[in-house]
Amino acid sequence: MKKKIWAHLLRNSSIILLIVIVIVASLNANDPVENFFTVMMSQAPFMLVYCLGMTLAIIRGGLDLSIGSVAAFSSYIGALLIIEGYIVPGIITAIAIGAAIGLFNGVLISKINVHPFIATCGTNWVVRGLVLFILAGKKIFGFPEGFKLISTGSIVRFSNTMKISNPFVISIVIFLIVLFVLRKTVLGRQIYSVGANPDATRITGVDTAIVTTIVYIMSGMLAAIAGILYAAVLDCAEPTIGYEYGLMSIAATLIGGTPLSGGKGGVANTVVGVLIIVFLNNALAVLGISHLWQQAVFGIIIIFAALINRIKERQLMLLEMY
Repeated sequence: MKKKIWAHLLRNSSIILLIVIVIVASLNANDPVENFFTVMMSQAPFMLVYCLGMTLAIIRGGLDLSIGSVAAFSSYIGALLIIEGYIVPGIITAIAIGAAIGLFNGVLISKINVHPFIATCGTNWVVRGLVLFILAGKKIFGFPEGFKLISTGSIVRFSNTMKISNPFVISIVIFLIVLFVLRKTVLGRQIYSVGANPDATRITGVDTAIVTTIVYIMSGMLAAIAGILYAAVLDCAEPTIGYEYGLMSIAATLIGGTPLSGGKGGVANTVVGVLIIVFLNNALAVLGISHLWQQAVFGIIIIFAALINRIKERQLMLLEMY
């Protein structure tokens, strides 16, 4: 009985941590319900979208460190069209740019055999440099009302501050699509297989290069969508966003329980990881802790998440043996 309880606690350790953090944040907030809605409807959605891309890359056995620069570049170029009133073409252009950069990453990794860390890190700096040089740090703001509805609109509104926002609904729809792809399609099974053992997967006849390339195309598209959501929320597109996206998405994925070794985990785990990070960030703010500590806290979280996942795997293995 004790072993079953311990195993259950280990498997749900991330959810337990999330509950504790939400309680701490709520108890110290002036209005706990309003605080909860603000975090869930405004802060979590766009972070979830770009973290889904990182999760796909990690399940495949890689990383995508370029998501921040992809979000900045694609959303900015899309914003150039959106500000002129071409909302749908602007959004499509942004997503297409994200897909193109993802394709470039995928080819580097799958065809030229560049390590994912090197390939995506290099792409990150190249794209970031292009953004800062070509666009000269200029911001775009004052979008059409139709575009701003992406962030200001809502499906259900309880009050001015408590509502089921459009970004929340969009992020949930995207999450369900990615979840379906991973769990119910051949491509999803191939992504897990490539992450677990690429050589064995190749022997079975699966084109691992195509699977890898598709993963990075999806990651690029998700980064672009996150950038568009961010621009809509702030009513501003700027080339400097996304510097922390790589660190944050790795932290969310690891905390959720998806290991860097690949072939395990899932996007449902990432939802938990994202919520832990946004509510932790909220708790730090509510408790009056300086934002300057935020990066240090997230770095510590990544280290502890990796250690906890390692301990969890060993303990669960021992429990299954005995």
